[in-house]
Amino acid sequence: MYPFNGQAITATGSYTATLTNAVGCDSLVTLQLTVNQPSTHSFADTICAPAVYHFNGQAITATGSYIANLTNAVGCDSLVTLQLTVNQPSAHTFADTICAPAVYPFNGQAITATGSYIANLTNAVGCDSVVTLQLMVNQPSAHSFADTICAPAVYLFNGQVLTATGSYTATLTNGIVTGK
Repeated sequence: MYPFNGQAITATGSYTATLTNAVGCDSLVTLQLTVNQPSTHSFADTICAPAVYHFNGQAITATGSYIANLTNAVGCDSLVTLQLTVNQPSAHTFADTICAPAVYPFNGQAITATGSYIANLTNAVGCDSVVTLQLMVNQPSAHSFADTICAPAVYLFNGQVLTATGSYTATLTNGIVTGK
């Protein structure tokens, strides 16, 4: 509101008042008034913890709505609202087991040894994601033995009935439990 000649003016425009000057003559006063407007602006942004977002002198680390009362280019109030989302990094650990000489593909690696392997990735919300693989590589085992029978006896070996002298092989699963 702008007071002029007993009026409360709130709009841009040209206003005239006829007054009497100091020597008693008419005096025409014209006011060219420009009423500037306040402004508002809202925007959203996203960061990944533990990053800090600097806004209007504040160091922000939590999701929320933040307001700054400023002065715009024409000298009026300016209200700026920030809607900040703070996404979290993620971590995941899992274990798996293979039997040698198998190869375990993990994050572009061909793993053949027992150990802990880490992949630094980006999660679905754009933040760091650390994936840890605990891999156990079990080794195959071999066992040989000799036995003797007298004919016409038969020898049972791995579901086979054997009656002749020879070398016989059976491929079996060893006694290592994989946890699966």
